[in-house]
Amino acid sequence: MKKKIIGILVCTLLIAATVFPVAGTVTRTAELVGTGNTPHQPPTYDIVYETVWDGWDGDRFPFGRSDFGFLGIPFTGWTPPDPIIAAGPEHLVAMTNGAIAFFQKDGTKIFQDEIEDSYGFWGEVGATYFVFDPEVIYDPHTDRFMALAAERGPGSKSYYLLAVSDDANPSGSWYKYRIDVTSLAGGDIDSPNIGVDSQAVYLTADFFTGGQKYLVYILEKEPLLSGSIGVTRSMLITGSQSYGIPVIYGYSPAMYMIEHFEGSTNTKLRLHAITDPLGTPQQVTYDLNVPSYSPPEDPPQKGTSVRPETFDSRFWSCVWRNGSLWATHHQGSTRVMARWYEITTNDWPSNGVPELVQSGDIDPGPSIRTFFSAIAPDGYGNAAMCFARSSPDEYISMARCTRRSDDPLGTMRDVVIVKNSDAPYNGGRWGDYSGVSCDPSDDKTFWMHGEYTPGGDIWNTWISNCKAPNYPPDAPEITGPTIGAVGLEYEYTLETTDPEGEDVCYYVEWGDETNNGWIGPYASGEEVTVNHTWTSPDDYEIRAKAKDINDAESDWSDVIVLTIVVTDPPSVPDISGTEQGKPGESYSYYFTSTDPDGDDVSYFIDWGDGSVPDWTPYRTSGAILKENHEFSEQGNFTIKAKAKDIYNAESDWATLEVTMPRNRAMQRPFLNFLQQYPILYQLLQRFLRL
Repeated sequence: MKKKIIGILVCTLLIAATVFPVAGTVTRTAELVGTGNTPHQPPTYDIVYETVWDGWDGDRFPFGRSDFGFLGIPFTGWTPPDPIIAAGPEHLVAMTNGAIAFFQKDGTKIFQDEIEDSYGFWGEVGATYFVFDPEVIYDPHTDRFMALAAERGPGSKSYYLLAVSDDANPSGSWYKYRIDVTSLAGGDIDSPNIGVDSQAVYLTADFFTGGQKYLVYILEKEPLLSGSIGVTRSMLITGSQSYGIPVIYGYSPAMYMIEHFEGSTNTKLRLHAITDPLGTPQQVTYDLNVPSYSPPEDPPQKGTSVRPETFDSRFWSCVWRNGSLWATHHQGSTRVMARWYEITTNDWPSNGVPELVQSGDIDPGPSIRTFFSAIAPDGYGNAAMCFARSSPDEYISMARCTRRSDDPLGTMRDVVIVKNSDAPYNGGRWGDYSGVSCDPSDDKTFWMHGEYTPGGDIWNTWISNCKAPNYPPDAPEITGPTIGAVGLEYEYTLETTDPEGEDVCYYVEWGDETNNGWIGPYASGEEVTVNHTWTSPDDYEIRAKAKDINDAESDWSDVIVLTIVVTDPPSVPDISGTEQGKPGESYSYYFTSTDPDGDDVSYFIDWGDGSVPDWTPYRTSGAILKENHEFSEQGNFTIKAKAKDIYNAESDWATLEVTMPRNRAMQRPFLNFLQQYPILYQLLQRFLRL
């Protein structure tokens, strides 16, 4: 019954539109004169289709494919769907005309509701009439979802319907607002949009009565997060319409908007900057030169003569991040194609002026059309787009493409078809837009929401994700010995960083026609040790590479040349010195080892009292090493020492037992005198067993 009532109301509105046009011919400024392309129209509702959500979350593509995807929102009866999406840390919020739904990221639908009716999503604030053109974003400043729709209410009223989640989980409470803006702009609201920066939420929409108008309604953000409306400001721009307004990541000197021109051939875009939004808002404009564009063709599709209406070249999708405004629209009067732009704003209007960094058309082939596009950058300077694709030989499908930040300017990588339609679409309205949102949990996964058809004039939506082409880890750094001996094991240290912070594995070639295979995974930046033994004397070139968990491999590391020789280890060291003494006094100890090959030797001395041992500098084979040491506590201690040569060939351990305090006097003047002559002292000590 409720669907029939909605249908009657919508039909009434459509009949009234013949007397009071929703988007009729209007006069713009001279440089914005229209060329006959169809103005945007609100959606319509067909009461033939009864759609009740039964909790089924649809077929899915499994994880492990290049694009994971699942059924979004089934046909609601409204045409077109206007699919849009926002990704949070653990959930997705998707909207269409007629529905809002929450999903877990494995595709499980956990909520769906109508957006119209007294028992719909905004019903509790009085939205019971014609609700349409949904928008949803995730605010990176407050970690909240924000949903928006327009309502044309009884008595020619215009409302913004706004909802703000109470946290990053959409399944909790939402603060909902129904904002009457009729007195500001008129009763024929259309094409609402939402933008956000660090301090404010910006609601925009087109209006028509008395000429083209564009309302920017600004709300102080903080009160909205707890259920109230604080400071509000508004700006009414006359003579033009349909700007794109972004989500601002980080802090910018202004809120930006981007406007297309409607001549038959255009070479400029107009940028708008809003400053002092909660005080006295000021608007500054700048006309930016760009490659030529024209109003869009209505695209052909396989199996039918019906061509979906593309309206105009407005910007339905844009995002500002890391100093750049990324934006997309469709254009091309002979063949419609999605076009994208990266525009650096250069602290404008505070300092500098905007500049076009790059732009490009999504052109998969001579007869293929791309339209109703959305774009988003990630935190690494990569970008992704979602759009519709068709040709005389293709049903309309949902497609996407990506670019990496170091790809050649103006290029996107190959177009990937995400979801094919099963038949031609006869509904006449496709889109009117699609959605793409960067996942805040990893800042590199893109979630997309688009449309496909099983046939006739029925649509469903599809949700999918992808990542920009993966960056490999940096070439690892490898450190370790450069000389060694046959049969001994040597340790090497590996370390690399993955640009996306992904875990990494290592592969080491030891130069002797062996390798360790892929080992890991280890955390990006973690220091990893590996060991190897060589069985023959030679010079060996050691190198390593890394790969991330997506199998993107790094370049090889710099080569370490290791010289392996045949060598005998030094002799077990001879240790002599005071065996009984007093705690807190310093005593001299003497260490001697001889290398059979005459190589220099180093000593590793462990005093047995918890002090940290280490290798001494190398010294001549057979030379006596004198080391002073103080035992700070009473007790029995075992001094241990071993020697190694320059090839790291090590001797066995030598030991000397020491007692503190001593049991008999040792500080006799004669012995103190002999300690000045180490060789005599050692001989006498051994003879007398002192």
